[in-house]
Amino acid sequence: MAMVAEFEANLNHLRTREGMAKARAKGRLKGKQPKLPLAARRTIHRRYHDPDDDASLADLTEEYSVGRSTIHRSTIHRFISGTAPRA
Repeated sequence: MAMVAEFEANLNHLRTREGMAKARAKGRLKGKQPKLPLAARRTIHRRYHDPDDDASLADLTEEYSVGRSTIHRSTIHRFISGTAPRA
């Protein structure tokens, strides 16, 4: 009985993977989208590291209406390609 259940679970796993591959090929499987557009992330990074601009994490958090961790990720990563680096 357990063998049948394992076989069905494997079939379900394979079908799911096939569906995801098809969706990815069509460009419909993108994953979680960033909270801020690339231009905003670049501006946050520039403003936070600019010695002439005294913007703090709290200031940027309030200005962009996002969480502190979102701002922090934008300040520590260089977003060149538009996607966040994998952790």
